[in-house]
Amino acid sequence: WADRCQLSRRTLTRLFRRETGQSFAAWRQRVRLLEALARLGAGEAVTCVALDVGYESPSAFAAMFKRELGAAPRQYLRWADPEVVLR
Repeated sequence: WADRCQLSRRTLTRLFRRETGQSFAAWRQRVRLLEALARLGAGEAVTCVALDVGYESPSAFAAMFKRELGAAPRQYLRWADPEVVLR
């Protein structure tokens, strides 16, 4: 992205944090998680979703999911309100 914007990586990082209040890595993880929640809520398999949103393995995805939401993907979907998951 820095090259596309003709900025140094450091400048892009600084501007991104200033505009969003978070690092690019944190933002990317949040976007991946939101996409995963929507797809899981629609009934897609955890393995497919994990690989499609950019994780190397379903276990890496599950670890991030649990760290962020406090439960493994299948557990979370069992007790989460479907209306909230799909938003």
